[in-house]
Amino acid sequence: PELGCTLSTRSEMFVLEDGHPNSLAPGKRPRTTLVNYLVSEDGVPIMTIGCPGGDDQAQADLQLILNVLVFGMNPQQAVEAPRFSTQTLVNSFYPRLYLPGQLNVEAGIPERTRAELRQLGHSVTEIGACGIGAIVTRRDPETGVLSAGADPRRPTYALAW
Repeated sequence: PELGCTLSTRSEMFVLEDGHPNSLAPGKRPRTTLVNYLVSEDGVPIMTIGCPGGDDQAQADLQLILNVLVFGMNPQQAVEAPRFSTQTLVNSFYPRLYLPGQLNVEAGIPERTRAELRQLGHSVTEIGACGIGAIVTRRDPETGVLSAGADPRRPTYALAW
């Protein structure tokens, strides 16, 4: 009873270093990457997005939102599109890697794009997947029709009704 209990594996995101902004302290919540989105247009919900993936999660979510709202993809196209993630921020998880200038890309990112990124000073590495298991559900604001996309990067299902 004196030790309390941990309710989430995200507690590992605390830093055990005095004075660190994310240091462990009574009543404090850890920095977390657990985010989901409800996108509204004129106050009406039109899209939900969720994706696991640690520090890649928020980056993947932003790419999913842009894929639908800016690039005009449907939810399935949005989740299947290749992704990238920066490793320039200190990783939230132990051992808290810090890789300045490191950009991870999926296989679908064209070599021409990778070469241009290298010319800009990025260290580009191909990895298996950035933000796995994404789900996007969209409601057409004009027709009310729901559509959904399930990420092929891991067993994922999407239903809309």
